[in-house]
Amino acid sequence: MIAFRELVPEITDEDIDWVSELMDLEGLDEQRLAFLRSQETLDVSACPGSGKTTLVVAKLAILARKWKSRTRGICVLSHTNVARHEIEQRLGNTEVGRRLLSYPHYIDTIHGFVRRFLATPWLLSAQYRFTAIDDELTHRMRSRSLPGEDKRFLGKFLARRTFDTTLLRLANADFANPRIKVAKGNLPCGPDTQSYQIMARAVVDTAKRGYFCYDEIFVLGSAQLAARPSVAEGLKHRFPCAFIDEMQDTSAMQNEYLSAIFPRDNTEICVTRVGDSNQAIFESDANTNGSDFPDRSRAVEISSSFRFDESIAMLANPFALHAVAGRLSGRRNVGDEGPLRHTIFVFPDGDCSSELDAYARLAFQQLPVSLHDKATVTALGYTHKDIDPDDTDPIHYPKTVGHYWEGYDRSAGLVAYRPPTLIERVRQAKRNLVKNDTAHHSVEEIAKGLLHLVNLSNLTTKIKVGSRQHVQVQQLLIELSDLASYQQLVVDLLFASNTISVDNWASFAQRFWALASVLAGVDEQPEAAQGYLAWVPEGLEALQERAVQRAVNTFRSAQDHGVLDIKLGSIHSSKGQTHTATLVLETYNFGHFIASLLPWAAGQKSHGSVRPQKRISQRLLAMYVAMTRPTHLLCLAISKRTLGEGEEFEANCLQLREQGWEIQHL
Repeated sequence: MIAFRELVPEITDEDIDWVSELMDLEGLDEQRLAFLRSQETLDVSACPGSGKTTLVVAKLAILARKWKSRTRGICVLSHTNVARHEIEQRLGNTEVGRRLLSYPHYIDTIHGFVRRFLATPWLLSAQYRFTAIDDELTHRMRSRSLPGEDKRFLGKFLARRTFDTTLLRLANADFANPRIKVAKGNLPCGPDTQSYQIMARAVVDTAKRGYFCYDEIFVLGSAQLAARPSVAEGLKHRFPCAFIDEMQDTSAMQNEYLSAIFPRDNTEICVTRVGDSNQAIFESDANTNGSDFPDRSRAVEISSSFRFDESIAMLANPFALHAVAGRLSGRRNVGDEGPLRHTIFVFPDGDCSSELDAYARLAFQQLPVSLHDKATVTALGYTHKDIDPDDTDPIHYPKTVGHYWEGYDRSAGLVAYRPPTLIERVRQAKRNLVKNDTAHHSVEEIAKGLLHLVNLSNLTTKIKVGSRQHVQVQQLLIELSDLASYQQLVVDLLFASNTISVDNWASFAQRFWALASVLAGVDEQPEAAQGYLAWVPEGLEALQERAVQRAVNTFRSAQDHGVLDIKLGSIHSSKGQTHTATLVLETYNFGHFIASLLPWAAGQKSHGSVRPQKRISQRLLAMYVAMTRPTHLLCLAISKRTLGEGEEFEANCLQLREQGWEIQHL
């Protein structure tokens, strides 16, 4: 096999000058240059705001420009398609960009890679098919596959137990002798029991028809690797160069795949893993949390951030669970504005009601006037569950983000505007059709509307409305022989020349109801469904959409010279984002979040060298992510009791100020 180094000549200064001009790169220090020049297996540990994705794309551009083979390529894997989107945006109109996005190269998620090269070939060789990969849809098909007698027996068995059947998963790919497991926890019965056999039959019968839960793809992939060891060798030959992005979020199972296909001790291939073990905040039972990343013996650490200046870097650095090589540093040029007053707001015990206004006032004063209209000002909490009215223990207060503002809704999704009626959603779909190059988003809107109507019609069998609703609806209707009716409805709504009016809406509403009643398994139209199907005159929808998008989880603070909107959310939802100003809110979950980390804020502790408890380690990771979001202003909100009483109070305040914090008592 021809080794990677024989496919790509040495990377020279001329190559780096070329890509710097092509992508307008600046600030290439020795750490970044070492990554761009490397042609060996390497781990790249990149701090928040370091331009990691841009650097990866720049390296890919250099490799694609020099690549010699037409049948062997570069494989880029991650948990999202951020790298592909960056290539499309930065290099889409260039020859090198078109090369990267086409054969022989391959850019996808880890899940997509396993599905295409391992799971699908295994299914086809076993003479099965892929119908859908969707947890909710697969669960519904499993339930429908059970004969009435089995369903009644299982219902009686589970009625006495707290077990969620949506957690059932294939444990092996032997469909003749199936084994099942659960995604979390334990099965309520052993493999020799009747209940186990019923559940196993439901899982495998549905699998034979091509329905799978998201994580079951890895079970099929493992079966392919076990049955055909030559597949891994073939993939190594096909992809002598592999990039694994967001390595810190890779699970143990995913790591096993990557190690089997792209072994890092194989000198004929080049494996580059990129990530930041200090941002491993999404946990699962099998998450590696960066335990084998980075390999310090062959790693480049990029410790300088373009996002924020040195004042924020100094405050955030002690919270890095794994010490950043040479210390986290900030390279944002503050210019004439100088560093801002990063502030800890101390609110009275039991009353955080003035916190957001005080933060808004400071942000309004501190942020440059030029940023006021476009600033992203956020307030983030570690805990953002709904307020429990039964929890009145004052020691727990504030427990969640909602305690800072009663208008906070943790269930508000990424898409803020949800039309209250079906006709308004249809109009939104038609507007999208005009604005977008493809009909994808418009078709999804129609599917969302239908599924919402189904859920309003039968509250006991709710369908989870997530991504890919159009595919979900089609798969459900294939089983019920109503697919053609749905497809014709979509065509008539979106592509027919006639407009939708009060006169013809009744007909469209009846067609929607015909499909919804079949999916919901009901004949009578409930009042909620009638209201959703009602005609609403066209008028202020666009204005309502803009207003609601702004208002969802947004606290508006009126100041002397204007207003400032503060977006509230969880720390976990903010990962990967950049804010102008960030306030970290004190919340409670087995103890107060910021209070437990006060020794790190006060300079008494740093990093995880003292072997902190698992809970403290998780909090350090979350705090580091939160504190590295803002470009300009960083603030914390704590209760007065956190600082203690008397001499302890004064000593803590002094230590916090020495670390660079301003303290404002509310």
